[in-house]
Amino acid sequence: MIMDKKNILISFLVSMLAFLLCCWTAAYSLYAAGWAESICYFVVTYLLLNKFAKPGTYGIPYLIAIILGRIVLELPIRITEFGTTLFSLFIPIIVLVTIILASVYFREKRPAVLVLSVIILILLNTIAHEDWINCFGHH
Repeated sequence: MIMDKKNILISFLVSMLAFLLCCWTAAYSLYAAGWAESICYFVVTYLLLNKFAKPGTYGIPYLIAIILGRIVLELPIRITEFGTTLFSLFIPIIVLVTIILASVYFREKRPAVLVLSVIILILLNTIAHEDWINCFGHH
């Protein structure tokens, strides 16, 4: 049980580190941030689950730790300045979907699941992200 808690904490910290390594890409564009974080979090989630979670499961405790590690640093600004940060809220949404897709791929380990995940991420990072940004008038 102690090892599980330690591994969950490691998952949280690795996720937070991944966020810190990727968040600067938003300085270039929100599209760059979406792509960087979705690729990074797919790989990080899969690797963490592969290392810590039991095969044939979704690794829910680890997924929660990864999600919390991703959002904990930006949560205060999202809460206090929700209206002004709404235009960039789609990036955490993309990352949340990415984490879920990586978990499904970890569980299934079928090429079709990976292909479908890539298609979904491409659609989210292109058409859906552009529509979200256009909705709020930011470019």
